[in-house]
Amino acid sequence: MKSVYILMSFVMMIAAVYAVKNPLPAQAAVIPDFVPNEEINLSMKYLADKTLPSGRFVYNANINPNIKYDDVQYNALRHAGTLYSMYLCEKYLNNYSLRDKRYLASKYFIENYVKPLKDGMYAVVSKPEEENLKEPTAKLGGTGLALIGLSNLYPEGKIDPEILRGLGNFVLYMQKEDGSFYSKYNVNKKEKDEKFVSLYYPGEAALGLLYLNEVDPQDKWVSSAKKALLYLAASRKDQTKNVPFDHWAMLATRKLFETPNNNLLPEEKLLLQQHAKQMANVVIPTQIVEEDNTYRGAFIDNFRLCSIGTIMEGLVGIYYITDDEMLKQQVLFALKLGTEFLGRFQVKGGGSKGGIPMDAYWTLINSPKKSQVIRIDNVQHVLSAWITFKQIEKENKTFKE
Repeated sequence: MKSVYILMSFVMMIAAVYAVKNPLPAQAAVIPDFVPNEEINLSMKYLADKTLPSGRFVYNANINPNIKYDDVQYNALRHAGTLYSMYLCEKYLNNYSLRDKRYLASKYFIENYVKPLKDGMYAVVSKPEEENLKEPTAKLGGTGLALIGLSNLYPEGKIDPEILRGLGNFVLYMQKEDGSFYSKYNVNKKEKDEKFVSLYYPGEAALGLLYLNEVDPQDKWVSSAKKALLYLAASRKDQTKNVPFDHWAMLATRKLFETPNNNLLPEEKLLLQQHAKQMANVVIPTQIVEEDNTYRGAFIDNFRLCSIGTIMEGLVGIYYITDDEMLKQQVLFALKLGTEFLGRFQVKGGGSKGGIPMDAYWTLINSPKKSQVIRIDNVQHVLSAWITFKQIEKENKTFKE
């Protein structure tokens, strides 16, 4: 089956390359009139249905109702990310239908993964049996995502503020002098991991600190986040090839720009805007734009729905970061294509209604089994992309409710 999946992936990539060898210019292409109202509602219902009475999520599901998974595999980071998307429904849509589920899932997360460390610090500690780890591990990204997903509980009186501050202090503890981070902390040995480096953890950590600052304003949270983002932008400045698309850094940069008293110098703002433009240039030229292509909106080497969801999230961030009007229009065009593509490949019926499978191959006859898996973060990222994209459209008043 693995060889079939690889062959199918190769064939699809060749087809996609053929489709985009002469891409249509944005101004010449028909832009889809896509408003993700139905899609958002379906995925919200999916998250509600997949929240167990304990507050744990159904981590893996399948389009085939006869395929079941054990409940051992679980990822604490993805649980926290799902809390974030549930909160976005309230923040941007004024839809509170998931609030009780969010409270329940937040309580489960705090009780099972948020652990005290030394010196009043708290961290999200992944369980070895759930993530195939040798020892309990505190991941920087997990703590960042916890701040993103849990800070909203503070004004509602549903979390001890010392826990949030303790999580923030752990992020600061993991930051190096140059603004970069240690990515992991061995809880038993009380040691920072000197070797492992994560692409996404720094952006998650920076965004988490900025969410914390909203409810617990302190200069140290903003300063640390700014330092992290400036480091990322500077370290990638001269890279022209193989630069990874870092959506969390884009979301964090947007948040930093929207943070009062961020004390950004003009040259620092320009550096961060150049970083955003660099990220846009990584993905936009590879998007499939031909109107008669079944996979229009995906990318020549990427049909993974969760991954495309994260790209859409990052593009939303870039839209708000840049002052370049031409780039804004290019980003908006890419967003319309990408979010509409994701809508076409959402599950629209059956027991998995509202789910987001692993990739676009799931609709094919005899599709690989891997393609039919619906992981909770697939839904989270795509839902977050739809919600924030819809906010842009609202602001532009390009559609009516």
